[in-house]
Amino acid sequence: MAKILLIDDDETIHLICRAYLAKAGHEVQAVFDGVEGLKAAEAFKPDLILLDVNMPRLSGFDVAAKLKESPATKAIPVFMLTSLKQEANIERGYGLGIEDYITKPVNVAHLKLKIDKLLQKLNKS
Repeated sequence: MAKILLIDDDETIHLICRAYLAKAGHEVQAVFDGVEGLKAAEAFKPDLILLDVNMPRLSGFDVAAKLKESPATKAIPVFMLTSLKQEANIERGYGLGIEDYITKPVNVAHLKLKIDKLLQKLNKS
């Protein structure tokens, strides 16, 4: 199916997303902070990035900005997966060029549907 990079400092999110998405047939690589995430995005070449906002070393907003600035990663769709529900944060995320902004606690079945819809759209183009 798809290669998905998960960038999140929460081990529980890693366990839940990896198990559920791997069961759905996706290849999932997970890292715990933004600096590792930027390196992994270039090396792993994912079809989609799931990105937390509040992380050590580099915030998800900074990671998204760097991903969208780099020729190697700017075309990779990004879903922000965060507990920040404020309108200003949502607008900031979309302003950086992300595909979707999903708040935690995440419903993994809903997340899978959003991923499937995005992949269908990408496969058509």
